Amino acid sequence: MSQQPAGWYDDPSDPDLLRYWDGVIWSSHTVPKRSPTASQSIIGQAQSEDPAVPQAPAASTQRGGGPWQGAPGHPQAPGADWMHALATTADGVPLASWGRRFVAWLLDGIILIILIEFLTRALVPGYSKLLDDIAATFGATDAGAADIEAFDWTALQDLAAQASGTFALASLVSYLTVTVYAIAFWTWTGQTPGKMVMGISVRRVDRPGPLDLATAMRRRLLALVQVIPVIQGFYVFLWLIDGLWPLWDDKRQTLHDKVAATQVVRGKQPPHQR
Repeated sequence: MSQQPAGWYDDPSDPDLLRYWDGVIWSSHTVPKRSPTASQSIIGQAQSEDPAVPQAPAASTQRGGGPWQGAPGHPQAPGADWMHALATTADGVPLASWGRRFVAWLLDGIILIILIEFLTRALVPGYSKLLDDIAATFGATDAGAADIEAFDWTALQDLAAQASGTFALASLVSYLTVTVYAIAFWTWTGQTPGKMVMGISVRRVDRPGPLDLATAMRRRLLALVQVIPVIQGFYVFLWLIDGLWPLWDDKRQTLHDKVAATQVVRGKQPPHQR
């Protein structure tokens, strides 16, 4: 008996649903059978009687615990446009909403702010002193606002020149901290701590599982803008557009998802497939 290909089929346990068959067993992903274009769908129609085309065995209608036995009874409707609105990956896994991604980003951000501050103070020479000098300088500016001509502008210019190099090194430490943090979790489980809390994970577009190292590194390429001196000032605009992109993208991808060919989905990732 030939193996039925992966796709959406009539749910053996509920006639009003479609369930995703991964090619071996039924998955936990279901969608309503009815849709705005249901009249144009071929789901449920008889299969080809051409003996050269493998026919699916009848679906089991048994209810109860454990997986259903047997392959699905009807093929997926090729080209059914309504499936696009379900916001799933090509193999039927529901995509994470922008709201879940945003909350996960906030949670990871809290962790990263603490890590970056600690590492920057430890690794960037003069960083702590520079922050104190900036606070003292602007404090003096406020106190001497009534006598602006008496303010030591030379000291402020020297401070700005010193800050330029120090903050450039601090930006590099920040980028590397976020990169190591993200890549470690993406390649381990596909979930940073924030994503774990929100029940979402990142995977490649073409297959499930935690990211491989090359894909994870590509996912951090856009953020390199923040450490390139000539264009780093534009990073805040790129970061904002990148973060908002899933709101109008049909695959709910950010720009860095598109660079790496990744998607963020609901649920955990299975272990690495060999």
